Amino acid sequence: MSHRRFARLTKPLRARIRQGHPWIYDRAIELPRDAEVGEIVDVIDDEGPVAVAYCDPKSPIRARVLADDGAVEGAWTRARCAEAAARRARDPLLASCTGRRLIHGEGDRCPGLVVDQYADVGVVVFDGPAAQAFWTPRLADVVAGLATGGAPLAHVWVRGERGNRREGGRSFLGDAPAIVEIAEDDARFIVDVRAGQKTGFFLDQRDNRRTIGRHAAGLEVLNLYCYTGGFSIHAALGGATRVTSVDIAAPAMAALAENLERSRLDPAQHDLVTADAFAYLASPAAARRWDLVICDPPSFVPNEKSRQSGLPAYRRLFQACLAAVRPGGRLAYASCSSHVTEADLVDIAALSGPSLRLRGIAGSASDHPVVPAFPEGRYLKFLFFDVG
Repeated sequence: MSHRRFARLTKPLRARIRQGHPWIYDRAIELPRDAEVGEIVDVIDDEGPVAVAYCDPKSPIRARVLADDGAVEGAWTRARCAEAAARRARDPLLASCTGRRLIHGEGDRCPGLVVDQYADVGVVVFDGPAAQAFWTPRLADVVAGLATGGAPLAHVWVRGERGNRREGGRSFLGDAPAIVEIAEDDARFIVDVRAGQKTGFFLDQRDNRRTIGRHAAGLEVLNLYCYTGGFSIHAALGGATRVTSVDIAAPAMAALAENLERSRLDPAQHDLVTADAFAYLASPAAARRWDLVICDPPSFVPNEKSRQSGLPAYRRLFQACLAAVRPGGRLAYASCSSHVTEADLVDIAALSGPSLRLRGIAGSASDHPVVPAFPEGRYLKFLFFDVG
């Protein structure tokens, strides 16, 4: 008999939860009155037990589903993490990469937990305070499970809650270095695991970077919001004749310069511009045209309330990027917001007229799996167009 307390569903969600949807919103569940952040509860409805979850009394996502039933302690944690690591170990798309996502939260049935691997360093991020409260005392089991699944880590750096840089992070295992080099096929990147964006690198765009590399031969390329140059490096390795990379962050541009050197690329074929992308596209420097323009902006729609103001920003940026493409060229346009759909971006493109041809739509890399019953997990959209 469970010693956990009960949380009662107020809406008929049994079937959806059993299909794999991991979130229960505030309007659909009643938690114990004094429920604590990260507390494990048994979710029930009028038919009986539904699931085991941990709760967050102050969040719109009141509970995150862990399992159908049973204990969720050491053996459960180790098994879940071993399964996730084993999936990566047998993924042929990761064979030539030393940077990979080992645990992708809800996609690996470890809600709220992200673990990325950079060489022998693991970086841990929690999606909110409830995830941090639930997973922190289980980190030793997380690391042990990853090792069992084929991903032993020499160092583990815990960055804390996603997006909260004030925490600064802490070392959980070993003395994690601040800078790590990773390989991605023939590309080499330095990763700031302590202070870089996300966990240090945009691993989710890996397969889309490969797409750019396959299409870049003989082209002049513009990469906007380039960060440390993921798309730029792959374009150059794919045979681009010249690459212009634009980002507002000077440290990112410095890292890009080092990535060029480590990837054995000629810096003379690269223009590194420290500037805001909107300002650059409106400047005289952008009066020229490029054969291929890549735009991977930060989220303009971080939540549903910001759609009204954020979607026009995506439209303005799309139009500015389109104006920078030579006739007969190509445009790659991405959004990392789960609140912006593929249909939203296709509609934005449709407003540009019949000169565009959509070549394909892609999402995150293969180490970022999504549960089919959880569309919120399909946050990354990557659209590739022929222009003119």
